Amino acid sequence: MRAILAVLIGKFLRFLVRLVRPGGGSALPGVVANKLDPNLLSNALRALDHGLVVVSGSAGKSSTTSYLVTLLETHGLRVFTNSSTANIRQGLVASVLKQSNWRGQLDCDIAVLELDEGHGAVLARELEVRLAVLTNVLSDQLDRFSDPDDVIAMLKQIGSAAKAVVLNVDDKNLAQLEFEIPVFGFGVSRGTVNTPKAVYALNFGSHPTIPVFAEVGHGGIVLHSEAETRFETTSLPEHQALNLSAAVAALYQLIEPSESIIRAVLMELKPVFARNERVEVAGVDVTIRLVQNPTSFQLNLDELLPDQTPLMFMAGRDIHDPSWLWTVDFSRVKRVDIVGGFNAHELSLRLAFAGVEVGAVIQDASAAADSFLALSGTGHTVLFSADAMRRVRRHWGLAK
Repeated sequence: MRAILAVLIGKFLRFLVRLVRPGGGSALPGVVANKLDPNLLSNALRALDHGLVVVSGSAGKSSTTSYLVTLLETHGLRVFTNSSTANIRQGLVASVLKQSNWRGQLDCDIAVLELDEGHGAVLARELEVRLAVLTNVLSDQLDRFSDPDDVIAMLKQIGSAAKAVVLNVDDKNLAQLEFEIPVFGFGVSRGTVNTPKAVYALNFGSHPTIPVFAEVGHGGIVLHSEAETRFETTSLPEHQALNLSAAVAALYQLIEPSESIIRAVLMELKPVFARNERVEVAGVDVTIRLVQNPTSFQLNLDELLPDQTPLMFMAGRDIHDPSWLWTVDFSRVKRVDIVGGFNAHELSLRLAFAGVEVGAVIQDASAAADSFLALSGTGHTVLFSADAMRRVRRHWGLAK
């Protein structure tokens, strides 16, 4: 009865919120439903035949989750996931409200959930986790996680709650973790040309050797199981190929997959939500890229092409400590047409010191988005933080 009441009230709240705010509806309904029935999430997930997979780490969570979901669905499984990247408790509960029946039951076979590191460490103790995928540890969100060691401890808790772990062997912060469960590694082949320098959180300890199950090779993913198997992929930046290798490694721990299906999926991959995603807004083709920390900002900047103009950079309210913007190298950027978002002035100041020409500074996200679409050009590209992304997507009618 408690679950039914929580679901009915939560679904009704979600309906009301989305009437007033199209594209919204995650936080409030999730908070209320969880308050009415704290076991709503765990009960819904416990009933799934193939169990729960959690994906966590500083970066790469959304991409890895999306790739794994695609691979599982292509194999015929019905997957419950938090596709809106709402990766804390109320967001996960809201996802249940969206997809469950009035009893809080999910018509799915397996759950693949992206978990925030901090919330995930708590949630993992409450949930029955079949497999944990740990992506990396970066020196980001220091205003929230004061030290990377805190993140390492949280990921250790998440991994320890699972029956098996898939982790990034190139990140010694993860390789040093000791688990009493099976561990399967993924990473970048040491033979790959121009392998970039590691960007993981600084660690002066030793780098334990962990057997690699899946690695990024030349133009594909190589599996090292009973026999070496190579899968070609579409052209991907190396960090995304690494996320893909994590998803493939996880897939093999969950089901007996078809190689032919994997090959077909890997050659037809579509951009992940807000990760170099291409959308059409009011007749304008726009490329959107989410930047969440210094590393992801740098990777996105390094991938920009000269013809990707006009440019809009946006720094939202989620950048609590804008000082990290000063660790990003903007030397390849000559001009940013619009700088927007709550922290627009902090970002424009950083760009000015880097010698980057700024066309306009517009703090209001919606006004900035409208002005951006009015600019001439054929390569409209936006780099924005999560808060600014949500506001702009909602304003453009793209919110999920």
